Amino acid sequence: MPADFYGGVNPVVKFKKVEKEVVLSGQPALTAAEKKILDKSTTAGSGLALHPANLLTNKKYAIIFGSGLFAVVVAGVSAYYYFQLKPKPIAPSPQPPVISEPAVAPAVIAPTTTETPALVATTTEIVPTTLAEAALEFPSALLGESADLDKDDITDTAEELFGTDPSKPDSDEDGYNDGHEVFYLYNPAGKEPMKLADSGYVKEYANPVFGYRTYYPTGWAVGSVDGESRDVLFSTITGENIEIRTFDLAPNEIFADWFARWAPNENYGDLLDFESRFFSAGKSRKDGLVYYFIDQNRVYVLAYHTTDSNTVNYRSAMLLLARSFQLAAIGLEAAPAQP
Repeated sequence: MPADFYGGVNPVVKFKKVEKEVVLSGQPALTAAEKKILDKSTTAGSGLALHPANLLTNKKYAIIFGSGLFAVVVAGVSAYYYFQLKPKPIAPSPQPPVISEPAVAPAVIAPTTTETPALVATTTEIVPTTLAEAALEFPSALLGESADLDKDDITDTAEELFGTDPSKPDSDEDGYNDGHEVFYLYNPAGKEPMKLADSGYVKEYANPVFGYRTYYPTGWAVGSVDGESRDVLFSTITGENIEIRTFDLAPNEIFADWFARWAPNENYGDLLDFESRFFSAGKSRKDGLVYYFIDQNRVYVLAYHTTDSNTVNYRSAMLLLARSFQLAAIGLEAAPAQP
């Protein structure tokens, strides 16, 4: 050990530089085939055909990969445009239902069934198919009478129908009240005994289908509601009218049965026996606003109808139609005797 190491002194070490030359000329050189094998075995992805390095560097695989990628892009773009830009089908707008009028079928007798009638009534609405089946309207029993200044049973409004004086109860001064003469179908304004039919104040209506006849005021309008003369209106210019409605009786049906069927809200016990001047028998309501005439086959109803007013202006005209009513089966015209 050199003495310099003693005493804590660091020694200086010096190396000798020796140069050595390696001569490779003696090593055997690689052939081209060996060099190719060496390069192939030492490159990245050696031995793996599908290695990414080989796919990207190999021309064949690069072409295949690029074509596939192009096809995927084209397919994606096409799918987008197909689903996003494809026109949506337009739903057809709802059309209103076509309502066809039901054909009127002939009447058929329904077979006996065990169904409860109440259930049928709650699920179907019975609508009359002809006027003969329509409900019959009755005037109110609470209607008042319009003014009658001379108390001759002809209201002041109706006096002009018969040419009478509204201030005199006996316009022709023959000793008979004006209303009394109208009841017996005499002219209340004539000085001599004269039938009302010959006075010019009334006309006679003859039903062309059912054959009944009646008088009505000359200034009133007459019209058939149904075109078959089953429902006829005699109307004044004020809107009030008298209706004559014809109903067929069912086989073996009597008037009381018919009344219960067609006038359920009317009181049969309130009806009074009535006879026209031409011997046509019937019934009348106590207030004189409804009359019934009956023959073997039909019921004829005379009903008074007001407007919105609660008063009756033409009760004497109603009495005129009822007292002059003639059934076709009677065919007798009695000459009214002097009252």
